[in-house]
Amino acid sequence: MSHSAMRPAMPDGAKRSRPAHRKPTTTVGRIAPAVAGALLAAALSPLGAVPANAETAGMGPVDPANGFPTWYSDGTVRLQLCYEAGKGCLSEPPNPGQAVSYPDNFPDEAFWFAAMADVGTGSYEAALEAAHANEAVVDGDQMGFARLRFRFVSLQAGASYTITHPYGEDTLVADTAGEINETFDLGACAPTPDAACNWAGVGAAFLGDFGRGTTATFLRQDGAAPGTLGDINTARTVTGAPSGNNFVTITGPNAGGPGVNTATTNLFTVQGLIAEGTETGPSTPDLAAASDSGRSNADNVTRITTPTITGTLPAGVSGPVQLIVNNGAPTAATLTGSNYSATLAALPQGRNTVQARVANPAFAGDPTQPEFLTSATLTFTVDSVAPTASVVAPFPSSPSLDTTPSLSFTSNDANARFECQLQPTNVTWDPTCASPKTWDQQASGTYNFLVRATDVAGNVSALASRTVQIGTTVTAPYRKVQDFNSDGRADVISRDSTGTLWLYRGNGSGGFLPRTKMGAGWNGMTAIISAGDFNGDRKADVIARSSSGVLYLYRGNGSGGFLGGAPVGSGWNSFTAITAAGDVNGDRKADLVARDSSGRLFAYPGVGNGGFAARIQIGTSWNSQNTILGTDFNGDAKPDIVSRDTAGSLWLYRGDGAGGFLARIQIGAGWGGLNTLTAPGDFSGDGRADIIARDSRGGLILYRGNGTTGILGQAVVGTGWSTMSSIQ
Repeated sequence: MSHSAMRPAMPDGAKRSRPAHRKPTTTVGRIAPAVAGALLAAALSPLGAVPANAETAGMGPVDPANGFPTWYSDGTVRLQLCYEAGKGCLSEPPNPGQAVSYPDNFPDEAFWFAAMADVGTGSYEAALEAAHANEAVVDGDQMGFARLRFRFVSLQAGASYTITHPYGEDTLVADTAGEINETFDLGACAPTPDAACNWAGVGAAFLGDFGRGTTATFLRQDGAAPGTLGDINTARTVTGAPSGNNFVTITGPNAGGPGVNTATTNLFTVQGLIAEGTETGPSTPDLAAASDSGRSNADNVTRITTPTITGTLPAGVSGPVQLIVNNGAPTAATLTGSNYSATLAALPQGRNTVQARVANPAFAGDPTQPEFLTSATLTFTVDSVAPTASVVAPFPSSPSLDTTPSLSFTSNDANARFECQLQPTNVTWDPTCASPKTWDQQASGTYNFLVRATDVAGNVSALASRTVQIGTTVTAPYRKVQDFNSDGRADVISRDSTGTLWLYRGNGSGGFLPRTKMGAGWNGMTAIISAGDFNGDRKADVIARSSSGVLYLYRGNGSGGFLGGAPVGSGWNSFTAITAAGDVNGDRKADLVARDSSGRLFAYPGVGNGGFAARIQIGTSWNSQNTILGTDFNGDAKPDIVSRDTAGSLWLYRGDGAGGFLARIQIGAGWGGLNTLTAPGDFSGDGRADIIARDSRGGLILYRGNGTTGILGQAVVGTGWSTMSSIQ
């Protein structure tokens, strides 16, 4: 497409008076500078209608020859104002054959950056523009703005159209003529008799709805000629979109012509002339790839609080290199060849800045020269706070006859993206999950829906879950049964000081039958958990953690022994407590609950064959509890947690059957003198869950639960248990 066909109809009066508040283009004609400034101030006032736009990374000094900034930087390249003939500029002086002079031979508008694309029935444009308030080149009338323009015809009148583009997404409505003609000039400023244009404000309102304080990069054509970002006459593919959208898509009735509702292009013409003489100092700092955790390598958003910064020195420039972080004291960077790098100290949340500088060798001979050669500024955002994810109403009933379950979910972060899965049939994360999510047809059974949110910085939320029973036949709730010899009575397992594991068979009325040996060599295990039926064969199992953090499943044989052990996990040394909690998420399968060193509580849902699904965070601040037991203490077929805090108080956390808890209830005090607690289930034979504890003298005490939230009484059921290093 030719230059003239692509060149927008600029200047138009709209850009002079209607900048920020996203109204249709209007024409005001020529106006005096003071009047233009007054109209501009009024137009800028309703800022609530404008999204928070990402900014340029820096700007150069104002050129005294023409009153415009010499360059704007996106953190990767500096672009000079392009207005000279023969340099690939959208605007040229009135007399291209003569030298540029201001104001006699200077265009009334020019661009630092412009990118345009034809798509469907119209066109798209993004630009960073300089102009004059009166459409005439008059010194003192200099103004500037960032521009988004959408022009489409032959649309359906009154229909809504979504345009996804390199600098965000906009939804617009076609007018009564079936056209969209919208120009959004952001951060526009005009001079007044008392003040010049706020050029920093122009750069701070550059394109892209990516959050205040972040930077947006310029598009660059693939195969751009040296010294440029692209060609204004030839459309090509591009890179560098801060949104990751190196394309324009318009969606809506007849967007691509009659009967075609979606049109897309990835071809753009681009104007961007790299500023001359700006490569004498360090390059603009950049986030190293490992530190750039955001969705795009150009969005300058990271969850890393101690990011690594990198950059280069041009030929002939030597170090040492210093970094100026948040306008603080200079710190040294490491220089390897012509590359510099440094890992920064912990940064605050939010907006941060970094500049690089080297000593200017010319300063020693001429003190009027700058003492340092300084890079443009990298502006980036640190955000290490994870979003939340929640499953929300309407909830599917459970059990349900709907074999294509649909679930809704949300996050506290409006910009979060979701991943979800439906276990056990859809265990691969769907990376484009949108609410509501309807799954394909499922067979009768129990299903667990999981969803997690990821924000623009790459922080991932804890999992949210919802369990759904599909079909007319409802699977009975899973109950943790600690019966190792299949006689219907709860048992206790214990390891002695020699590493021997013993089975203490319950007699069904609060006592023990003679113990039997289950195995030897168990001293290498740092945790032993009575897991219930963890592999789905209706026989009680044991899970144990080795000193190296490997988790092993020992399958019970139903007669007081084991079929064998097999690893089912690694890296479990980070947990300070592990317990078998029963069916935490309501999918009728045995789960584990574990607390890490920071006090977070996680459920590890079992899949019914000895393995685990993705873990779910179910609590925080559990470091105040020195004992955590899994049991259905109140008999409602939903697993609970009984825990003891450091003050010796005993608490009941009633499970809701879907991975959460009701308000906790204190069920005891003065339990600090007991050095071991375990929850074997119904040990007394009255159908209610009990607790067994060992006192400091080695006595074993049975505390009978009342089936709700209390203790009926206590009785000594054993002595000489001080030699036992683990009781489950």
